Amino acid sequence: MKIISFSSVYMITLMVILVSSCASKKNIPNVIPSVVEKYDIAVQPIFAEVDNLGRIYVLDDKNRIINYKPDLTEQYRFANTRSGQVTTLDVTNPLKVVAFYDDFNQVKVLDNTLSIINELNLADKFADISACGVTNDGHLWVFDPVQFKLIKINDSGVKVMESSNVNDFGMVDVKITDIREKGNFVVLCDRNKGFYIFDNLGQYLYFFESKDIKSFQFDGRNIYYYTSTGLKSYSVKFKERLILGVPIDVNKSGLKYILYNAGEFIEVNQNGLNVIRSKAKK
Repeated sequence: MKIISFSSVYMITLMVILVSSCASKKNIPNVIPSVVEKYDIAVQPIFAEVDNLGRIYVLDDKNRIINYKPDLTEQYRFANTRSGQVTTLDVTNPLKVVAFYDDFNQVKVLDNTLSIINELNLADKFADISACGVTNDGHLWVFDPVQFKLIKINDSGVKVMESSNVNDFGMVDVKITDIREKGNFVVLCDRNKGFYIFDNLGQYLYFFESKDIKSFQFDGRNIYYYTSTGLKSYSVKFKERLILGVPIDVNKSGLKYILYNAGEFIEVNQNGLNVIRSKAKK
């Protein structure tokens, strides 16, 4: 009878383990882990806006308005589910932020801490309102698609001023969704047609055509707007359009649009926001 030593048994066992290990590795697929993108602001935005102080406001997928300081830390938030979905947010005046609820014709005016300072049920005064924005003097502009008029109202919803019938200016079959006033101009936006420019007395001035508008901002001199072909600016005074070069791939998967603010670009994606600052601001 042949006796196998302990050392021989150990070596045979070790060889079996190594062979089994190599055979198992051959059956394991070569999986490359997916890269998860990190965002400066990790929320899922319905839309985002930025005010003249560099603070970012995000309406997230839970219908919450969240305010971020310029250093991108969260500052305040506002949540309300009784009035339906927030349609637009006008942050032109950071002390009087206007949240418009199109489905219910309601307006909530918030202060700089996103606390309610006024609520208006526009259905009490108008058959329908499609857009609302704050005025230079603290009132509200609304667009009435039934009366075909741009109307200024006070905090109680009482009419202060109104335009002539906009059909007279060729504004036929328009869908005005946004109103912004700054300086001497009021800009009305139909996202499928373009921009209708009024003065701050409600007098129609002219029309600037653009299509497929994803977002727009107005600083009193220039309209910054984003379409499927990129970020552009338009001077309301000189009536000149420029295509802005941006340090962002406009064909990036998940990109909704790009905002511009004082030399920085805010990339609004489906799953978060990134801020690209100029070297001077870093």
